[in-house]
Amino acid sequence: MTLFSRPLRLSLTAALVLPALLAGCAGDSKPVSFAPLTYDYLGQMHLNASTLNIMDNTQTNPIAGDIGNRAPTPPAQALRQMAQDRLAAGSSNGNTAQFVIDRASILHNAGGTLAGQMDVHLDILSPGSTQTAHAEAHVTSNLRPDPSKGDVDSQANLYELTRDMMQHMNVELEYQIRHSLSAWLVDAGGTPVGAAIQTQQLGAPGTTSAAPQGLSATAVTVPATAATSAIPTSTTPENAPITTPTVTMPKVDVPDITPPQVNVPDTSGVTQKATTSVAPSEPDAIFPAGGDDDSTAKPAKTMSPKAGYLKLPGQTKSATSGN
Repeated sequence: MTLFSRPLRLSLTAALVLPALLAGCAGDSKPVSFAPLTYDYLGQMHLNASTLNIMDNTQTNPIAGDIGNRAPTPPAQALRQMAQDRLAAGSSNGNTAQFVIDRASILHNAGGTLAGQMDVHLDILSPGSTQTAHAEAHVTSNLRPDPSKGDVDSQANLYELTRDMMQHMNVELEYQIRHSLSAWLVDAGGTPVGAAIQTQQLGAPGTTSAAPQGLSATAVTVPATAATSAIPTSTTPENAPITTPTVTMPKVDVPDITPPQVNVPDTSGVTQKATTSVAPSEPDAIFPAGGDDDSTAKPAKTMSPKAGYLKLPGQTKSATSGN
């Protein structure tokens, strides 16, 4: 006697086989591919060194909680590729350029945020392993993925954060090298950058000089109006010629001024009459406050009594004399 009926056994078999079939179909789907992170399309910087060494300190100094190694291209690997594509040794002086990866990590922080950090430095070492130049670059970046699109620490999110940090690191590293190691940059032939122009020989005015080393062979013509004085072969500030401008004072024509002749008449024989105004000793009876000043005023007349009339004091009647 069977424990289960035939229809029931078929139902149980389908329930067990269907999940296995679905899992097999899912395993047959193609995995998502990510483009490799390379930087050989960018300009290469040649260093005045004979050897380029790349060191990865992240292997001996790991960061707790780092999940960067899960990314399709781990951050440390992307930094090594950048150093190989962007840096080159361009001299034979025995110096060593040493590129060191100090940190390349991605952390899954609370709140669903990915925090990435990259720290590198570049040293120029003398043949005796003495550091003669140094430059460093640092980059940090945060990413808050959309949880609805999958896990926060999925390969797609880790790849996006790594690619974003590398874009910033390429810009930051080149700036720091050109700022701190500008004297250690050379061209592809090993000539220091800018030295060919400083040692260019200039011919006489109107002649054509040879193109400087490291540049294309194009004719360089010195204008005929250039100064004919000797031109130094180096344009460094110490021996640069000092030109003193010539100042020409304007010519001012001053007209001749002849003073006019003035004829002064002889006044030695002329006597100026002085008019003196004598103030009256007593107030004027008619004009007590004074009147107009008349220098030609006539003296007052003195009137005498009529003849035959005499008045003495104490008499009321005058005496007359006659026959």
